Amino acid sequence: MDKSRDMIIPHRYNVRGQAMEQRDVIALLKENRDSATVTERNAIDYVLSHPEEVMGMSIHELADASFVSSSTISRMCRHLGLSGYRQFQRSLVFELARRRDSERTSIGDISPKDSVRQTILKVTRKNMESLAITEKLNDVEAIETCVAMMSDSETINLFGMGSSLLSARDLYYKLIRANVRCNINDDWHVQLVNATNMGEGDLAIAFSYSGLTHEVISCSRRAKKRGARLIAITRAGHDSELVRLADQTLYVASTESIFRSSASASRISQLDIVDILFTAYVNRNYERCSEWFERNYIER
Repeated sequence: MDKSRDMIIPHRYNVRGQAMEQRDVIALLKENRDSATVTERNAIDYVLSHPEEVMGMSIHELADASFVSSSTISRMCRHLGLSGYRQFQRSLVFELARRRDSERTSIGDISPKDSVRQTILKVTRKNMESLAITEKLNDVEAIETCVAMMSDSETINLFGMGSSLLSARDLYYKLIRANVRCNINDDWHVQLVNATNMGEGDLAIAFSYSGLTHEVISCSRRAKKRGARLIAITRAGHDSELVRLADQTLYVASTESIFRSSASASRISQLDIVDILFTAYVNRNYERCSEWFERNYIER
């Protein structure tokens, strides 16, 4: 009897393999444990006992640690309805980030009673945690795909509002130094005009932590309607229209409420993605970028 038929499926996927629905992968492991094979159960038990460690393990390291084969790990992931180990690991990161977020409301929130030292420690720890999670959420293939899209595009249009616009503008400043044709504007109506003027050879990069920003979604819809490709930079673990529109999504840690006031940790994570994208882009186009950096150097 094929036990996989009884396994509870956590996701429904669109054609790009992006999650349309997100379920708690830890809860799913617990629910599916009894219907798993003996070897799969060994792997499940190890993950449930050491979830933080598993986030940083390769499939071979997890197999060795749980005394099973790599094929058993792959089979366990498929039985959970995931495309493979990488998708499983990303789902695990999503869930642990969500759980940290709920714990943070009781132990990590800034309090008016905090001393300056406590404030320094809390803010720094939260930012460091967001960076560590963001690193795990984005695999090499996703970054390489985005860099290829940037390199092949005729014009790059950047979209964002509020604190996300600051991150988009940082990428803009970097790209123009490399003489990359790109556009950004603080006025949403101008952003929408830029999106309307896009074509099949162009690329849109949309920044929205929540993935729900009306203005950014409107620009993204318009860009896609005009035949442009779209990269979304948004929070992990949450389905949104922006993710569904995107040709490729890069994730930032979901460590803040979508109704946040300061947006500090999410901004740090977005800027980390910006730095990764730009550095990888320069490495791919090193000679041309180096020439333009030299031309655009301004002595002070």
